[in-house]
Parts: sequence; C-alpha cells; structure tokens
Amino acid sequence: MMKKILFLNSCVEWGGGEKWTFDTAEELHKRGYEVIVASVAESELYQRSQEVGIKTKVVPVKGTLSVLNPIKLFSFVNYLKREEIDTIFLNLSQDLKFGALAGKLAGVEQIIYRRGSAIPIKDRFYTKFLLGNCVSDIIANSQSTKDTILVNTSDWLKEDKIEIIYNGIKLDQVEVKAQGADIREEFGIKDDEILIANVGRLSKQKGHKCLIEAIDHLRKKIDNFKILLVGKGELEEELKKQVKELGLEDYIIFTGFRTDVYNIMSQIDFLLHTALWEGFGFVIAEAMAVAKTVVSTDVSNISEIIVSNKTGYLAKSKDPVDIAEKTLKMINNQDRDEMGQLAKQVIEDNFSFVDKVDELEELYLKNN
Repeated sequence: MMKKILFLNSCVEWGGGEKWTFDTAEELHKRGYEVIVASVAESELYQRSQEVGIKTKVVPVKGTLSVLNPIKLFSFVNYLKREEIDTIFLNLSQDLKFGALAGKLAGVEQIIYRRGSAIPIKDRFYTKFLLGNCVSDIIANSQSTKDTILVNTSDWLKEDKIEIIYNGIKLDQVEVKAQGADIREEFGIKDDEILIANVGRLSKQKGHKCLIEAIDHLRKKIDNFKILLVGKGELEEELKKQVKELGLEDYIIFTGFRTDVYNIMSQIDFLLHTALWEGFGFVIAEAMAVAKTVVSTDVSNISEIIVSNKTGYLAKSKDPVDIAEKTLKMINNQDRDEMGQLAKQVIEDNFSFVDKVDELEELYLKNN
C-alpha cells in the first residue's frame, strides 16, 4: 500500500523551498500517492496546489509561537491521526517546531525535515529535542547545507540521519519555457551589446548592492553591455537609488517580477549571480540548463553546481572588484558557447528533477 504523505510549508511568499514542495508534491501525486499540502490559506503554494488538484489543508502556523498554542497544536495532531498520515515533509524552522511535535504526538511513522539553506542551525535545547527525538530523517539540498547542519549539532546529531538530495530541473520543460518574446527588443538592447542577467529577489541575501558596485567598476573598462535585474523585493527602491547615485542607469535595467525566466535566460549571454549565501542556487542550474555560463560568488554550495573555469567562473563573495574582473573575463571569453554546452550537460547528468524524486521515493517512500 502506498504511503499517505503530507507536506507542511507555511511560507506565504514563493521561493525555492515552496517550489521544491509544490513540484515534489505534484510529482508524487501524479505517481499515485495520496498527497496533502498543508499551508496558510493566503500562500502561493496553497493556491497553486489547489489549482492542480492536490488535496490541501489550512494550517494556522504564524511564526514560531504557534507551537505554544495547545488548541492549534492538538487540532493538527487530531487531523494527522484522522487522516492516518504516514509521512510528513517539513521545510521551514517554524514548521519544524509545529509539525515535528504534532507528528510525534500523532504517532506519524516518518517525519522528514528538509533543510534548504546553508546557514548553521542554532544549538538550542528544543532543536536537540526536535531533530534528535521527533524527526526521523533529514534531507539537505547540498553537501554545503549538510555541513552547516552539523556545525553546531555534531555532538548529538548522527551524520547518517542526513541524506543529500539536490534540487532538480524539469528537463522536459526547459525547451518549451525557453520560447517567448524578444528580450532585446523589449528593453531596447542593441545586438552588439553584451546582455547579462541577475535573477532573484531584491533582498539582502542576493548581494545586489555589491553587484551594483561591481558594475560601476566594470563600466570603467568596457561599456557595451546591459544587465537585467530580474525580480522584486524589499530593497528595490534602495537599489534604484544606488544605481542613480552611481550614474549606472544606462547599464542596469530593473525588469520587475517575471514569469518568463527561462525565456530571458535563453537570450542572455551569461548569468551573473552575487548571493551572499544560498541553499541551492536554483537560478544557476536554470541558466546552465539552457546552455548558459555563469559568473557567481563562491558561497555555500555553488561550487557543487558550477565546474570552475569549465562551466563558469567563481568570484570572491562581497568583493566588487573580483566580481567585475570575473565578469569581464566572461565577456572576453571566446569559448563561452562551448562552456555553455558543457554546463547543460552537467545539469542533464546530475540535476534531473525526475531522478531526484526517484531518489526521494527510493529512500523514504518505498515499502521496504
């Protein structure tokens, strides 16, 4: 008999963890598992899950204090018992606190915490209880994430409890999604200008301030380029002000949020990624999937995706001068297309979405 699976993810915003939750839930649903996505009613994840016919459950998790609300907690415990859930996947730290405890109290057989960010876990008494006594398994989305999980917990957390399952790219959709409007025409970019993109939320994590400083250095050496900043976020006004103060309006274009990222990726010359930390760096894999090279800061797990000097260049984090130098090196690289083809091969060989779900199914869901 196939296991009954619940994914708990209470994040309202749409990011990498929510994409993983939705894609994995949808794929397992297609494979015949009974899947439930539990989230807050206003979340993008909840809406999308309903749209594709996945069973949903509203869970009122608001911050880490929800676990201290006995009415909310025991209501969810009773729900898990009633639905006879076999496996729970948890994604956020607030979901870990609420869902792992509820799952333990409900007698759920498998409580799996997926860690998608390479930031060390704080060594708190409740963390030890949740990860040591409630959670049955931990998934890390990279070696780097696994290493940071163990930074403060290695005294009491067994390493073999953590499995690495990388994020996957839906290879069958790449070519279809790479079709669309002419980006150069839309933004008035000439054919002889190098077109670079940076894709991600306009937030501190993505390192845009450093990126803009790097562009300031770069334009002193070369001026036939444009860079698209694709995304929205809380730093948008601040970043636009920085661009104006440095007089970079002719080089940097804010596109806002876009749904045609693969189409943009397919038309750029290369991707420039300046994150201060990552969980996986999904946009890097997306760019490589459409045969594009990448210049990225060497943080978290990025070196696990980019083959240095073969599919892209790694720059020092928070170092605008080095980022500018690596970007110039990529602009001047005559073998960019060949590097891009190798990048595509790396994704096809190592980061197929179907393969990753096969791995997860084999590890946790097959009745052994």
